[in-house]
Amino acid sequence: MTPRDQKMALLLIGATALIVGILGGYFFVYDPILKGRAAEAELQGEIAELREKADQQDAKLKMLKVQQVQSLPADQTIAKQEYFVALESLIGRAIHTAEEAGVPRGEIKAAINVKAVDNSARGVPELSKGKPMYTKLAYTVVVRKADMWVVRDVLKAYYELNLLHQITHFNLKKDDENAKGPVKRNDLTLEFTTEAIIVEGMTTGPQYRRTLIAVPSAFAAAGGGGLQQVLERNTEIGRGASARPSLPVLATKPRDYSLIVLKDPFNGPLPPPPPFSLEPVKDVTVKQNDTRAATVKLAAKGEGAAGATYRMIVSNVSGQPLPEGEIKGRGPTFELPKTSAGEGTAKVEVIAKSAEGKEARTTFRVKVEPEPETPIVTPPIKDDVSHAIILTMLTIRHEDGTASAAIRDGANRQRYEIEIEGKKVTVGKFYYIKDKKKEDEVDKSGVLLISDDSSGTKRTFKVIGVDGEGLILEDLKPSGDAPKTEAPRPRGPGGPRGATPPKQGPANPVAAMGGNMASGAGIVASAPKLYRWTVGQSLYTMTKDGPLSERDAQKVLKQAADSGPMLEIAVNQ
Repeated sequence: MTPRDQKMALLLIGATALIVGILGGYFFVYDPILKGRAAEAELQGEIAELREKADQQDAKLKMLKVQQVQSLPADQTIAKQEYFVALESLIGRAIHTAEEAGVPRGEIKAAINVKAVDNSARGVPELSKGKPMYTKLAYTVVVRKADMWVVRDVLKAYYELNLLHQITHFNLKKDDENAKGPVKRNDLTLEFTTEAIIVEGMTTGPQYRRTLIAVPSAFAAAGGGGLQQVLERNTEIGRGASARPSLPVLATKPRDYSLIVLKDPFNGPLPPPPPFSLEPVKDVTVKQNDTRAATVKLAAKGEGAAGATYRMIVSNVSGQPLPEGEIKGRGPTFELPKTSAGEGTAKVEVIAKSAEGKEARTTFRVKVEPEPETPIVTPPIKDDVSHAIILTMLTIRHEDGTASAAIRDGANRQRYEIEIEGKKVTVGKFYYIKDKKKEDEVDKSGVLLISDDSSGTKRTFKVIGVDGEGLILEDLKPSGDAPKTEAPRPRGPGGPRGATPPKQGPANPVAAMGGNMASGAGIVASAPKLYRWTVGQSLYTMTKDGPLSERDAQKVLKQAADSGPMLEIAVNQ
């Protein structure tokens, strides 16, 4: 073998060894490393995927907690009631704001109606068979005679509610699209349908509550948890505790939504505001020595009227109704100083300054009205109706020692009934309403009070007893005798048709006598006035004929004291 062959052989052996080494390194070192790295990368990918899924689950869990807060209460009755109240409230606030801005009260009309909604498996996804993920509630809201300010306020307040709800149908139209004349900006009809949901599982979660809006956790920090529980369990109280939305629906960057109004798509841009001015003030008349201060309300209009300031200056005073100089106050309502002057006038200048510094002026006058003299009021003289008060019935029952009497007041549709049982005398007063007899009062001490509120006849008697000729009465108030002149003619039987006589207050003048004469308390020292009232006789005739003689009166009183009010039986015995 030549040297050249030897070199070639060595080169061949070296090349073979190198190739074998390279192949061995590739298959036994590099390839396993590549496979290990590939497996590691695959595992890292799986780990990343699992972490991503875990993060998604965490995000969904956080979202679920937020949705539990935004969900309506689990109790559907409470949810329907409180969601309706919330819609009514936000629409009411928008209308109230418009009315404060000058819209006539009651012009804007609003209606909220329940709308049927499909809560079956076709309309709501299910967690499992027959178990929906949520329950939907729907309402239709219609606002008529609105302008773009009302539309803006309603929608802004709607989207600021921290609830799971959305508008599924929206319609805004102009009622008088082709109407002639000046453009009306308050002829819009806003109609939309809103759907809100109750998330399943609310009854077992921490957000189970009776309020529409979840009570913020700040109340728990302030009240140690008790305050939050009280608010969440009380529907009415919890309405006042609301939180800002967890995930705001409106733009997070502050935006001026009044541009919707300024660029009204139905009526075009708003016209420029009128120049700043003051509404005219009517002249004021104040009363002398009036304890209430007269008030003057000022009103500015036009550009800058919202932040206007006011001053009132008194000048040209005649008679000193008001002191000269500036009246204290900041407006727009001022109280005029009270005055004791009986007459006089004053000129008052009003100065208003707008937020931009522009001034407007007006004047009015103040006049004093003297204190009126108090008129002397004399009570009207009422008619005497004693001629219409008649004893219509007197019945004496010998077998049981009882008696009954009836007196009819034809002028007032009243009736007095007297019942005597032994020594007991009961007087009842009755009135009639549409021929139905009604009891007014009952006196068990034997006092007969003849009176009413529509006439001047008022007489008080004590029933002493009955005899064969009539009813014996003692006049407890002799000063109330009938007038000496002839009584006026009757006003007609029964008085005014259908009239109801006023009820009299309870009266018991017998207490002044010191006891019941018929019960044997003895005869009074002074000579009493006794009358005998016969059947068919009027009260006027009885009093006109005069009382019994003193001798007959003493005799009757002695019989009554000895044997009771049944005087005829006493005489017979």
